[in-house]
Amino acid sequence: MCSRSILIEADSRHSQISFFIKGGASGLYRTLLKKNYRIPKTYTQWQELAALIALISPEFNNNVFDLAQRFASHRHALWLVQDAPIYCLDKNLLELFRQTDIGDESLIFNDLVAHLPIHSLMLLLPSGVHSPDGGCVDYLNIHCSNIHHPEWSTGEKYGLEVPYLKHEHDVNVHYCCVDTQGTVWFSGWGINNGKLEQRDGDLGCDRSTQLDKAFLRELRNLAMQSLMFLSFERTEIETVSHRETIGNGFSPNKEPREKCLYPRWLRLQESSKTRIDKGGTHASPSPHWRRGHWRRSAVGEGRTERKWNWIQPTLVGS
Repeated sequence: MCSRSILIEADSRHSQISFFIKGGASGLYRTLLKKNYRIPKTYTQWQELAALIALISPEFNNNVFDLAQRFASHRHALWLVQDAPIYCLDKNLLELFRQTDIGDESLIFNDLVAHLPIHSLMLLLPSGVHSPDGGCVDYLNIHCSNIHHPEWSTGEKYGLEVPYLKHEHDVNVHYCCVDTQGTVWFSGWGINNGKLEQRDGDLGCDRSTQLDKAFLRELRNLAMQSLMFLSFERTEIETVSHRETIGNGFSPNKEPREKCLYPRWLRLQESSKTRIDKGGTHASPSPHWRRGHWRRSAVGEGRTERKWNWIQPTLVGS
């Protein structure tokens, strides 16, 4: 479910954003800049992300655009008006997610929705996630809506009044982004009476190819595993430190005097990171991944409760 441009016809997202800023941008963009997010250098920076959000968020009622664009706009606007958080997905954890099998999706998604700690987030991705059109996906907007919690899917702030949209399913989990080529990617899944539902049709003006569908499946895997990690694996979430945002140059190490915001990390403990980093550093006849999976275990009094545990993939033969 993709659409081949944002709002301004240009050959890349950077060109669209540059055109937007040179044209005077908007009051919303200037307001977002005041949030002053400090983001690690290997991820998309706040100035570009803020411009993209300011460009796309107000357009959810624009009938000129197709449904993929309008739904993506609506989800970006929800993230904005609810002051939802930003997470940075660590590159090592990204690789482990790619090497992990999902398993019984219906069972996982039902348990996941029941335990979600957060219903809206912006997930910044490290380099290496490439779309079929040659662009790079450097973030995912993820939103969960629930028919019993309409407050999750509406809001008013920053001059935006984001309406509640009628639900197609009892629960919807959507993920979307605009890649660096300016292509809007939007998809998701729903749950009705415990049954997983997946729409196959296109919402965008372009028809999805088999490559597009495979790519959306890859994004779905990243979105789902990130939510699983947040729901069942993490003990506490670290905030990005100021030092992690300044790179290796000559920038001062001291905290800036002006108020700043920092994203949160989605990453493993140090011991796990070290083990992953060392993979493949020694000669081996045939190093390969032993794939990970999610296992549902009986816990609690009388072992009547169930908890998901991540059996991490391991690099063997290295």
